[in-house]
Amino acid sequence: MSEVDRLFFIQYYQSRINYYNSTECNLASGTELLKIAAEASALRKILLDAGDEGYADFVGAIIAQTNALEQLQHFLTAALARLGHTSEKERFYLYPELVRIDGLNDTQFGGGTLYELEDYISKLDHESDSVLEIAHCFESAEQRHRWQAKTKILMTELAEFLFWIVRRLLQQPDAVPVLVLRDTLLIYFGLTWLHQRGLAIPRPRPIFFSRKFASSFESGENAYERLGSDVLYGILYNTENCDLLTLRELFVSQASRIFAKDNPFVKGSRACLDGLSLNGSPFVIESGWQGTFPLWLLTLTNNVGDFVLYTTSPWMYPIYQDIVFRKNYNYLRDMETIVAQEHLFQFSRFRDGLVMVEETRNPIATSLARYELHLFKQLVEQKMREIP
Repeated sequence: MSEVDRLFFIQYYQSRINYYNSTECNLASGTELLKIAAEASALRKILLDAGDEGYADFVGAIIAQTNALEQLQHFLTAALARLGHTSEKERFYLYPELVRIDGLNDTQFGGGTLYELEDYISKLDHESDSVLEIAHCFESAEQRHRWQAKTKILMTELAEFLFWIVRRLLQQPDAVPVLVLRDTLLIYFGLTWLHQRGLAIPRPRPIFFSRKFASSFESGENAYERLGSDVLYGILYNTENCDLLTLRELFVSQASRIFAKDNPFVKGSRACLDGLSLNGSPFVIESGWQGTFPLWLLTLTNNVGDFVLYTTSPWMYPIYQDIVFRKNYNYLRDMETIVAQEHLFQFSRFRDGLVMVEETRNPIATSLARYELHLFKQLVEQKMREIP
């Protein structure tokens, strides 16, 4: 965590906690209180997720200055009691129950088969055409039924996100959808199927941007961190009432100034973008949550194009309000940890202008991922009838 990161997050969390503490739960209307509590729940979950993902310094710095977890929980307890004693997860989560599958913890990467990215995606498309048996992935039928119930909710939500994107693409005929993988894998599949079935949208292009991708280049890990810490959060901390247009302009100008054109990460990113052979302006699609990679892609195009996100963090809601599908951060982890997007494959290396990925050797992950893809296909085909 950089100094500007630390200052921004401590300032933001303290200001929101002060606001929550000044809110009289018994006097606020139910609608107003529900909105405030949803934001508080999202801020709490961001800290929990960050801790689970290894960002102990980030969480510790905020808690040390604000006592955020305890303060947020105190407010949520009072707010939820006023709203009717429903649990936080039932109110604000897409699926309130964690369905843990121990067999997924064994990632089994290393020594697996390597594929060029688009070849691999075509392979998955073919393999997910038929129904797969998944009983062997679970300890009991009850566990399988709970996972299938959750998966149907997640796939239905993704289908809604897909057609929200489609409606925007139909209004921008010159825009070419660019999917930032892995967390938009199913959206990429959905757009591909719709394009193949004659919908008037361009063929989508996948691009693999991630921390591991950045780390494959000399000083790439540092570049990845600076895009967030020095550029994005430097802008947020130093710019009052920042809107999307201002953020885009400042991000492009500052990132262009910080990174030389011969920087290996810059050259690798540009090679990936050039390899997409876009015949229009990029319409970048990412799951969320801060939009760093879409903003970086716009830097490479000199701010030509647009982007959308599934969701974002509460401090980005005012900026991204017109380009996010859901204003609920709590949904994000469930969407990003879908088996096909979290456990099935990973970036291996960038070679001769091609992104190479490795598939897991874990049979549980491959079976469950193909089940998800098959179910998603069915839902997309059903919703195709809604398009005029």
